[in-house]
Amino acid sequence: MILSVYKTLKMKFNLLILFFVFITLNGCQKSVSTIDLMRNNHSDYQIVVASNADSTTLFAARQLQEFIQKVSGVSLSLSNEAIADESTIFIGNDLLNQQALGIDSMDEDGFIISIKDREIILCGENGKANLYAVYTFLEEHVGCNMLTPTEYFIPEKERIVLNEGLKVYEPDFTLRKLCFDDDEFHDYKNWNKLEDLDEWGLFVHTFQHLIPPEKYFDSHPEYFSLVGNHRLKDGQLCLSNAGTIQTLIENLGVMMAQHPEKKYWSVSQNDCFNYCECEDCKALYKKYGDISGAYIQMANQIASKFPDKVISTLAYNFTRSAPENIKPLPNVNIMFCSIECNRSMPLADDERSADFVTDMEDWSRLSDNIFAWDYVVQFKNYLTPFPNFTVLQPNLRFFHQHGVKIMFEQGSGHNWSDLNELKQYLLSKLMWDVNANADSIINDFIAKYYGDAAPFIRSYFDATQQNLKKFEQTERLDIYGFPADYLDSYLAPQYLNDYKEIMDRAEEAVKNDPVYLKRVQRARLAVDFAYLDIALNEEPDGISYFDRSVDTIVVKQEMLEYLNRFTINSINTGAVNINERLFKTDDYRTYALSKLKRITALNKAKGKNIKILSLYSDKYPVGGASALNDGVVGELDFHQKWLGFEGDDMILLVDLESQEEVHKVNMNFLKAINSWTFLPLEVKVEGSIDGKVFKELGRIKNKDEDRGFLVQSIPFTIQFETEKYRYLKVTAKSMKQCPEWHRGFGNPSWMFVDELIIQ
Repeated sequence: MILSVYKTLKMKFNLLILFFVFITLNGCQKSVSTIDLMRNNHSDYQIVVASNADSTTLFAARQLQEFIQKVSGVSLSLSNEAIADESTIFIGNDLLNQQALGIDSMDEDGFIISIKDREIILCGENGKANLYAVYTFLEEHVGCNMLTPTEYFIPEKERIVLNEGLKVYEPDFTLRKLCFDDDEFHDYKNWNKLEDLDEWGLFVHTFQHLIPPEKYFDSHPEYFSLVGNHRLKDGQLCLSNAGTIQTLIENLGVMMAQHPEKKYWSVSQNDCFNYCECEDCKALYKKYGDISGAYIQMANQIASKFPDKVISTLAYNFTRSAPENIKPLPNVNIMFCSIECNRSMPLADDERSADFVTDMEDWSRLSDNIFAWDYVVQFKNYLTPFPNFTVLQPNLRFFHQHGVKIMFEQGSGHNWSDLNELKQYLLSKLMWDVNANADSIINDFIAKYYGDAAPFIRSYFDATQQNLKKFEQTERLDIYGFPADYLDSYLAPQYLNDYKEIMDRAEEAVKNDPVYLKRVQRARLAVDFAYLDIALNEEPDGISYFDRSVDTIVVKQEMLEYLNRFTINSINTGAVNINERLFKTDDYRTYALSKLKRITALNKAKGKNIKILSLYSDKYPVGGASALNDGVVGELDFHQKWLGFEGDDMILLVDLESQEEVHKVNMNFLKAINSWTFLPLEVKVEGSIDGKVFKELGRIKNKDEDRGFLVQSIPFTIQFETEKYRYLKVTAKSMKQCPEWHRGFGNPSWMFVDELIIQ
C-alpha cells in the first residue's frame, strides 16, 4: 500500500514538473495556443517511432499516418529518428525520458497526449497504451471516430488545428469489457479502450467443466449437490467434501499446466441454484453466516495452492451476499453480479436495490479484488425499447466508488438490441472515465451515425427515457421482460404511436441515403416489435391485429403487411434474433401467424361448458376452465394466459350441449425447460354421446427430444374421422416430475396449456 501511494505521488509530481515546464516554455499565456498539424495540403510534422519499438507501437504509428491521410489527403512521413529542428510526433516512449514524462508509475493502460509547438508526444509505457494514445488523439483532435465494430466516422479537412496542452489519461477501471458484438473486432476494442479476456483460462460457471458430471457422477456422486434426497448431476458441487476440493485442485492444475500464460481462473457455481443441502454444507453456511462462505472457503483453498494465479468465484444469486468470519485471499477475485436489479433507477437511489447496495458495501470491505458484472439489455426480448441509459453512468460511478477494478457490461452479444450501437459506444467511454459528459457523447454519436435523421433519433431516445422517468418509482425495468409488461408506463399506446411516427419521420429524412436509411431502419425495429407484440397479445386502445366490429373476427391486412415489413427489415439490417435463445424474427412471424389463425378459427368449444377433472394450479390464475375457450391465446411466457398443471395430468370434459360433427382437436402446450415446463408425454381425445361411454378418437405422442432452453408454443393436433359427439374428453399425460437429467430432478414438473379448439 505504501509503495502504491509513493508511486502515485511520484507520478503526479513528475507530471506536475512536466506541466510546469510546458507552461514556462510557452510564456504562461492566458489564451490557449494553437498549432497547425495540417494546412493547405501540407504538414511540417513527421511521425517518429523507435526502430526497436514493439509491433503494437509500430501499428499505432501506421494508424496515425493512415487516418490523417484519410482526413486530409496528406501522408506524414514515418521515421525511426527525429531530425533536429523538424516538427515531430513521437509515438511511444522509447526515444523519450520515460521518468520525466511521469508515465513509469501510471496505470498500465494510461498515457499522455502532449501538444506543443514542433513536438507532439503520444505515449504510455507499453504498446497498447501507445495505441490508445493514438486513437484518442485521432478522436479528440482530428475528429475521427470508430462508432461501431464495422463503421467509422472520418471527416474531410483541409486544415487540422491543435490546441497546445498536456493531458493525462488513466482509466477508472483497470479492465473494461463489453459483451456486445465487439468480441471479433479488435480495432473497435482498441479504439474505444476496451479489453479482451485473454488472461482468463476459465471464465464463469465452471464447476461443470472442472468436475464434469458425465465423468464423475457415477463414480463419485458425493461430489455433487444433495438436494432433497437426490444428488444432482445438473446442480452445484458439494463443497464440504474434501474429495471435491482436491479434484478441483487437481483438474485445475492440469488446465493451468496446459496454459501457463493465463493468470485468471474461474472456479465458480453453475448457472442455476441447486446448492448442496447436506448437513456438512449447511454447517459451513451457518459458520460463515451465508452460503457464499462455503464458496469463499473453497476459493481460498484453491488460491493457496496457486499463489501466482488469481482464482475468481461468483457472488451471484444465492452467493451474492458477503459472508462473515472469512475473507477472500488477495488472489481471490470476487465476480459480483447485478442480475436481479431494477434498471428504471440508479442502484444507489432505488430502495428496491437497497439489499444489492448493502452487499456491494459488504464485499468492498472484505476485498479490493472485485469484478462487477452488470447487465444492460433485456434478454428475453432484445427487440424491445429498453430505456436504461439514464442509469448507466450513475451505476458505473457506484461501482467505481466501491473499489471495483474490473468492469464487465453484459449486452446482447452478437445480437442487435435497442439502440445497441449507441449503448456500447457510450459504455466504452464511461468505463474509461465515469465522469465523462454522457450527454455530449450521446449527441455526438447520434449526429454522426444517423445524419439528417439524427434529430428524430434523439427525439425517440429522449421520449423513451423521459416516459420511463415518469414511472421510475413504480416501474421495474427488468432484463427478463416483455413489451406488454410496460403498457402502463413507457410503452403505453399513446407513446407507442408517438415513437412510430418519429421513426417514420426519421426514415423520410434519409430515404435517399442507403447507409443512413439502413441504420434508421434497424433502430426502428424496437418500436415496430413492441407495437406488433402488444397488438398481438393485448390489443390496447386500437392497437390490434383484429377488426372486431363485424360478427366474425377479421385480421387487418395492414397489420399483416406491417409484420412482413418488420421481418424483412430485420433480415436486411442483420438484427434477426429476438432473444438470447436465438428465437429469430422469422420464427416470431410464424408464431404470430399461427396465433392469429388460432384466434380467428371457428371453434365449437367456444362458450361451451368445460370441466377440469384433474387438479390445475392456482399459482398462475387465469380463470380455470374458462381460460381454455375464451378466445385468448397464451404468450411465450408461462405467467401470461396459460393454464398450469403442476405434477399432474390434464383431463378435460367438454359438453358441446348437443351432438356436433367433429373431426379435429387442437391445443398448444408451452415448452420452457429452463422453467421446469415440459410438453405432455402424449395427448388423447375420446368422444361420447351420453357422457358415460367414451370411444378413443386419436392420440399423439410427444416426439420432441430437444433439451434446449428456447421457449416455444407447440401445437398438438389430433385429427380423426368426422363423427357426431356431444362430449369430448381430452387427456394430456404429464411427466409429473422433472426428469433425472434436469436440474429440477425430484421436483414436480409443469405443464401449461392454452386455448382448446374443436372443429
